[in-house]
Amino acid sequence: MSETQKQRLAANGVVMPEPAAVQVAEDVNPEQIESGCVLYPGVRLQGSGTLIRSGARVGVDGPAVLADCALGRDATIGSGSFSGCVLLDGASFGPSGHGRAGTLFEEGASAAHAVGTKQTILFPWATMGSNINGCDMLLAGGTGPKDHSEVGSGFIHFNFTPFGPVGDKVTASRFGCVPRGVWLSERRIFLGGAGGIVGPLTIGYGTVLAAGSVYRRDRGEDVLVVGESLPARELKFDPLLVRRGAQRVLKSLEYQAQLVALHRWYAEVRMRVAGPDRLQRSLMEAAMAALEGALKERVKQLERFVGGFEESVHRLKALGHDGEAGDLARIQEGLSAAAPTLCDPLAVEDTHRPSRAALMNALPAGGGDYVTWVRECDDATRERGQAYLESVVDGYLAHPEGAARLSS
Repeated sequence: MSETQKQRLAANGVVMPEPAAVQVAEDVNPEQIESGCVLYPGVRLQGSGTLIRSGARVGVDGPAVLADCALGRDATIGSGSFSGCVLLDGASFGPSGHGRAGTLFEEGASAAHAVGTKQTILFPWATMGSNINGCDMLLAGGTGPKDHSEVGSGFIHFNFTPFGPVGDKVTASRFGCVPRGVWLSERRIFLGGAGGIVGPLTIGYGTVLAAGSVYRRDRGEDVLVVGESLPARELKFDPLLVRRGAQRVLKSLEYQAQLVALHRWYAEVRMRVAGPDRLQRSLMEAAMAALEGALKERVKQLERFVGGFEESVHRLKALGHDGEAGDLARIQEGLSAAAPTLCDPLAVEDTHRPSRAALMNALPAGGGDYVTWVRECDDATRERGQAYLESVVDGYLAHPEGAARLSS
């Protein structure tokens, strides 16, 4: 930790009410800590990727450690430990938080106290209550600060299952979708508190999962689901007998396609809206890097899951499930060749050029405010932009060197 670094920050206009109680590592770039941000007592900054914009406040509620985190204007960190997190303008993370790699909170998104995130993406204004384990999930939906998707307090996204030699985490769940969600015009989603979801699941816009239950099935749009129950029973359990493995692989591929579409949105739209603002462009680059890391993480977990198929193939054949065994064997054989393409967010070719061109023409010249621009887009631009993003999703899933090797 360096006193010289703090002196540089103070000279640049960074506010530190008690400088002696703030630690700044040598690898932090002072040019990425903007004048007007506030570092409260107990803050520790480290990592060359750390970026904090004006108006951001770190350590409001107690000690906070930030390693390679990027915070937009007026973002707030209460207290806790954060590594590889990106919070865009106005986003907030409450006290006793634990944010890990792949955490991306878009404008105004928030988490209250004692929340854990990893590979967690919240679209603008999406809200997480308190005492939540919300790893490996994407939540979209809502139109503004008073009309947003929400996760109730005490919610758990169960992102680990005991199947395979070492268990698996090919369990990312999606609440809403990218091609429609980025336009900030969809019905909000509500995940009731004191409950949870066993991933991987997909929940549609406008749907409410009532509090107090654990949910295990996909749900469509605009439905109220009041609980799920399983019959009490005791079954013989063989962790090496993986059932519905091909369906779980497809779920993972579909989630990966959403990440690629969101990455394309940042590269094509958000970077242009950021305009010439150097720090805002760096913030968007940090978000894109988080999405690239999230895609690699999903492929890594997919490889881990598929790596346990060998014993399951033998067991399925012994039980007479030759078709299911063949599906697993084909996926296992094709994954190593498909993995490089699956990890590449730029591998998908532009398959909907007219829609993309129309979207690019609608972007503000010289940059602007992202939320304002999205809200002011006309219906034609939204339709074309959605069609473009849907073509990216479809292109990823149909890529002959990538997902198509596993799903055909």
